[in-house]
Amino acid sequence: MHILITFAIKAEFSQWSSRHPCVPYEFENWERRREFDLFKANIGPSEVTVLLTGIGGENAAKAMLSIPVEVHDICISSGLAGSLDTALSPGDVVAAHTVETLDRSCQATSDAALFDLAVTYGAKPVNVSLTSEKIVGTAEAKEELSQRGSVVEMESTYVLAAAAQRGVSGVAVRAISDAADEDLPVDFGRILDSHGHLKMGGLLKEVGLSPYRIPLLIQFGRQSRAAGKSLADFLDRYIYAISQNRTRLAPPKIEEVSAT
Repeated sequence: MHILITFAIKAEFSQWSSRHPCVPYEFENWERRREFDLFKANIGPSEVTVLLTGIGGENAAKAMLSIPVEVHDICISSGLAGSLDTALSPGDVVAAHTVETLDRSCQATSDAALFDLAVTYGAKPVNVSLTSEKIVGTAEAKEELSQRGSVVEMESTYVLAAAAQRGVSGVAVRAISDAADEDLPVDFGRILDSHGHLKMGGLLKEVGLSPYRIPLLIQFGRQSRAAGKSLADFLDRYIYAISQNRTRLAPPKIEEVSAT
């Protein structure tokens, strides 16, 4: 079983990667530095490829074009998300039936069997995960979106759409980092680049203008780490379950053979 898992940035991936011997991996042109980080790990009977897409839809679409997605049996779009539903708390893991962009220009659906298996192994089912081009950072903005979806993130629609175009079954799974009624402590668009690297000047400016945000930033860091652990725990259970159900989830691919 070949499983592709995507995360936006290393911070989302780090807790799970610390449990498994994930090594840098290239499909081809390994001597040339890749724009998007790629890792491989053997977990039980499954070969897992991890692609770090960077933040946002444009990066996610480019990242999916940079690898042969079609060699995989299953694609899991993973990472952290903000809650739009007051019933979802930081640390909860959710599986989304449908993912769509805010402008509704792109939509994709999780494979039904993968979705059901995710729920069986601890993910909370949600109908819609919204993919935003910008970080949704205030409780007010989340409230405005709450009638359209249960969570908001920035990559899943593009990941699952690209997988579907290559004939690969996919599922969107996310861990909640911030509650629906919670403002983010800083404008992360100003302090992180597209690959999640800290822009020190932006951080100093944000904190300098509002020193009271420092405890809030520390608290958010704790929530994010806890969400990362919840996601890592879930992925360990889920990948094992996928391996156990491989025949049902990913039947052998049939290749056409021309008669001679």
